[in-house]
Amino acid sequence: MERHIQLTNGKKLRVFERGEGEHVVILVHGLTGNHKQMAYYQDSLASDHRVISYDLRGRGLSDETDRPTSIDHHVGDLLDLLMMLNLKEVTLVGYSIGGYICAKVTALSSRVRSLILLDGAGVADFGQKELILPSLQRLEKPYQSKADYIDFTKRAYEKLNINWSQQLEEIAQYETKAIDEKTVRHRSKVEVIEKDFDSFFEFNHEEVLPHITVPVLLVKATGYMGAGRPLFFNESFAELEKIVPRINVLMTNANHFSLVFERQKDVLNTINRFLTNVREDPSEV
Repeated sequence: MERHIQLTNGKKLRVFERGEGEHVVILVHGLTGNHKQMAYYQDSLASDHRVISYDLRGRGLSDETDRPTSIDHHVGDLLDLLMMLNLKEVTLVGYSIGGYICAKVTALSSRVRSLILLDGAGVADFGQKELILPSLQRLEKPYQSKADYIDFTKRAYEKLNINWSQQLEEIAQYETKAIDEKTVRHRSKVEVIEKDFDSFFEFNHEEVLPHITVPVLLVKATGYMGAGRPLFFNESFAELEKIVPRINVLMTNANHFSLVFERQKDVLNTINRFLTNVREDPSEV
C-alpha cells in the first residue's frame, strides 16, 4: 500500500507499507535515496513484520523539506509519523543519514523498542565528501529523457563496482520528474542534499547516545569505495560501541552502496535473528 501521510506541520510524507505482522519495522533510507532504496530489506522483513518505509522530505514524492534542512528536521518528521500512525512499539532501521535520524528518534521516544543501524550514525570525517559529493552530479544537470538519466546513473554506479539491477532501474525511474516536454531532472535539489550531509558533522554523539538503552544492531560496511576507503572507518563507530550498552555488531564486506543496492544475505539473516531475539526476550539482547 502506498499513500501520503499528512504530518501535524501540514507537510506530507509518501509512505509505503507491506506485511501484516504484529511488530512494526520502519525503514529510513539514505542521503540521496528514496523508499525504494530499502527494497531488499522490505522484502526480507515483510513476511513476519508490518514494514513501513517512506521518502524523506525533499526526496521522492514527499513534500519539500524545510530551509535550511538538517537531520533534526527529519527527526521531527519521524517522531510525528510515529504519532500520526499511532505506533506504540517499533524497530527503526536507518541506513546512512537514516542511521542518524533513527538514533536520535530512539533517544527521544519511548515508542522504539530496538534499533538497527546500517552503516550510519558514525562520526563523520571530511574525507567522506570526496566519496559523496561526486554522486550528487546526477542531481545538478538536466537530461533529455529518463533513459539519458538512467544511463548516466548506471555508469556512475558501475565506477563504484555496483552491478546495475532491476532495483536500481526502478529507483532511477522513481527519482526523476519531467520539467518540460524535453527535459527531466532528479526530484531532489542539490543544495538540500548538501545541507543534510553537512548536518552529519553537527550530530552530537555525546548528547544522543547515552539515551539509547534499547537493543541495537550496528552493521559496518567495510568494503572500499571509489577513493580506496570505506565511507565510515571502523573507528568512526567507536563512540557508539563505547556508550551504547546493548549493542551488537556485524561487519560485512559490502561497501556503503552495495549494502542496499545488492542483496546481502548474511546481513538480512542477522537482522531477522536479531528481531526474533528482541521479540522473544529483549532483556537478553
